[in-house]
Amino acid sequence: MCSSFGIELVDLKDLDTPEIRTDLRGSASRSDLSGATADVFEMLASQVEQRVLRRGDVLIRQGDLSDTLHFILAGRFTVHVDGTAEPIAELSQGEPVGEIGFFAGLPRTATVVALRDSTVLTITREQFQQISGASPALLEAIVASLARRLAGGRRALADNAPRIRTLAIVPAGDSRLSPAFVDMAREVFGSRSRATFLTRKELTDRFPGVSLQHPTVSHWLNALEAEADLVVYIGEQTLTDWTEKCLRQADMALLIAFADASTEVNPTERLAFSLLPSFGRRLVILHQSRSSIASGSASWLRGRDVFMHHHAALGDDADIRRLHRFITGNAAGFVAGAGGALGSAHLGVYKALAEAGAEFDILGGASVGAAMTAALACGADPERIDSGTHNIFVKSRALRRLTVPRYALVDHKTFDRALQAEFGAAAIEDLWIPFFAVSSNLSYFRPSVHRQGPVWQAVRASASIPGILPPFFTSEGEMLVDGALMDNVPLATMKQLKSGPNVIVSLEVDDRRTYPVDYGSIPGRGELAAALLNPFARGRLPKIPGILQVLMLSALANRRTDRPMSDRDILFRPEIPPNLGWTNWERHTELFNDAYRQAAAWIEGRRTDGDSGLLALFSDPPGVPASAGR
Repeated sequence: MCSSFGIELVDLKDLDTPEIRTDLRGSASRSDLSGATADVFEMLASQVEQRVLRRGDVLIRQGDLSDTLHFILAGRFTVHVDGTAEPIAELSQGEPVGEIGFFAGLPRTATVVALRDSTVLTITREQFQQISGASPALLEAIVASLARRLAGGRRALADNAPRIRTLAIVPAGDSRLSPAFVDMAREVFGSRSRATFLTRKELTDRFPGVSLQHPTVSHWLNALEAEADLVVYIGEQTLTDWTEKCLRQADMALLIAFADASTEVNPTERLAFSLLPSFGRRLVILHQSRSSIASGSASWLRGRDVFMHHHAALGDDADIRRLHRFITGNAAGFVAGAGGALGSAHLGVYKALAEAGAEFDILGGASVGAAMTAALACGADPERIDSGTHNIFVKSRALRRLTVPRYALVDHKTFDRALQAEFGAAAIEDLWIPFFAVSSNLSYFRPSVHRQGPVWQAVRASASIPGILPPFFTSEGEMLVDGALMDNVPLATMKQLKSGPNVIVSLEVDDRRTYPVDYGSIPGRGELAAALLNPFARGRLPKIPGILQVLMLSALANRRTDRPMSDRDILFRPEIPPNLGWTNWERHTELFNDAYRQAAAWIEGRRTDGDSGLLALFSDPPGVPASAGR
């Protein structure tokens, strides 16, 4: 975590500028210390040590002695606990740091790392005793702050993903920054939020002759975050001191690449990878015009540890608007659950929402839900997908062609050929709309999330009903079966990829039924063979579900109900017509149309009532600060 730059001690007279004096009063107004005034902060700054930290520097380390107390004068810090991969909290201007161990006489309880180039006031025990004696208000305010912290007042990032306040736009590979992209970003971001764009020229005009690393510059940049929803730093074509400053100030880096450029990782990207966590790195692949499916994405993703990649056509701003929603935590997701032949209901719900004006930024699902959302992500309309459903399951009878039951009951070759015919050579990473599929990994007993590779293979793995179809095997030898076994409605996966509203379609039927069968009447091998050879005896066989139905019921029996729903999520459960189950593929169009009518009526009713969750899907939300980064 610690960078190669040490903590710098700064004399107050070196920082006596209007920007710093404004920060002192800003620290008081935004402070956890409600009882402390701006005068108290100015007094502290005049009597105690000030430290300037570069991004990545460690202010305090877990387990060390708690011999000092710190106040954040400018900047931002993350809090880390040993044994956890992600930060557990975030601290900002005006907040005390290390007060629990300082007052309790305990070792440091966490490690605190600079998220920006920052400045703190550092107080020793002796200094604190002297200052608190002269200013009792400071002691009272700190004690009150400590009480709030111990009562759980500090915001935990586990419950609220880090908000993206600053963004750096830098080139990837040998691409040059596109003025057209920057102009589109200025227009889109500026019309949807209070966005401030900064270039080197704007900084040098404001601070002529001042080094970009001078604390005065860092203080002014940090102060901008209180005035804007998003501060966007425009880097330069190479790794200059300004490009480095952009990355040091950024919560997230957009690595901008032209699709046809050289993909070799450049020095700017390597610095971004060293400074920013994975969720703070996104690749944006630019295209001069929009095609049905993009291409070449795999070569850009190879060797780049980015959290997500996006395609953007320079001919219109639709992709930039989607990118802005991801960055600001307002991306809309469509989650489609498992359900066998009931999967056409997903198409009806999606069609109704799209006609009402909903625009989804990412699609994903499990089993048949993965198949339906994959086709939508490929750009097919619901009617075309319903036609494809007929081709695969009715015309080709892909799940009814029995084989010698050595690896499975059904000949998977027909199913595989049908999927390849529908999806072609499309790769997930080349889709304009982000997509994921979930399968169940029996090699490691956990869900597998498919975000790259051939679309048809991801769908095939996610729909590998155990016993009916052979498992799907990856090039690494992992055995994958139907996603419904481990995550039948993958809302949790969606929330790991982004923040924002979601529509969740869960296909549930009441299959709690009894079978009036005398168990002893089930024939053995010889009796069954004789009955099957005798047409008159077949009618006397017990009426119980066949093996395909039993396997389908078994695959879907582990339906999770512990979904991480929030007030930004909408759960839709279409009412399934009577006597329609998971194997009735021939009724797909009936189900599609019925779900469409239900969803359209439901949307109209919710719109009339002014449902805020539903309305959030129909237009770009205003640039209100929100969780993002995931």
